[in-house]
Amino acid sequence: MSSHKLLKVAPSDKDDYLICPFAEAHSILRSRMAVHLVRCAPNHHGSKKVRCPFNITHILTITEMKIHVEECPDRSSFAEFVNPDKLSAPEALPHEKKEPIESSENWDDEPAVATYDPIAYCNKKFLIRNPQGNPPAVRREIRHNERMRFNEHKRREEMFKKNK
Repeated sequence: MSSHKLLKVAPSDKDDYLICPFAEAHSILRSRMAVHLVRCAPNHHGSKKVRCPFNITHILTITEMKIHVEECPDRSSFAEFVNPDKLSAPEALPHEKKEPIESSENWDDEPAVATYDPIAYCNKKFLIRNPQGNPPAVRREIRHNERMRFNEHKRREEMFKKNK
C-alpha cells in the first residue's frame, strides 16, 4: 500500500463547474463543457433535448427551450452579429487617431535606386555560385564561367601585388 497525495489541477470553486444536461452526475468545468457535450451527447441520443441556437452549451427540453430562447443571455451577442449596422460606433482608440505627422523628410525626393539584382551582385563580388538545380548543360556553362571569373580574379590579385 503506497500513499499518494492527490493534486488538484482544476479550480475548486463551485462556480467554475457546470452540471451536464445529459447526466447530472457529470460535473464539468465551464471551459470544458463544449468538449464534454460533444463526447457525452452520443451516449444519450434517446433524450429529447435540443440545443440553444445562441449557445451550444445550453441544452434543454423542447418546452424549456421555447422559454429559454426568449431570455437567453447570449441572444444579444447574436443580434449584434446579425445586425452590425445597428451597433453604435466605438470611440477611436489613441493609436487609431490619424493625425498628420510633420516631417522634413520626403521619400519622393530621394534619388532613384535600382532594384536588387542578385546576378549582378554575384558578378561584382567574389562569391562562389552553386550550379545545382540546373540542367547539365547550364551547370557546365556555370562551372566554365566560374573558372574564368576565378582566373581573372587571381590574375588581378597578382597584378595588384606586383604594383605594390
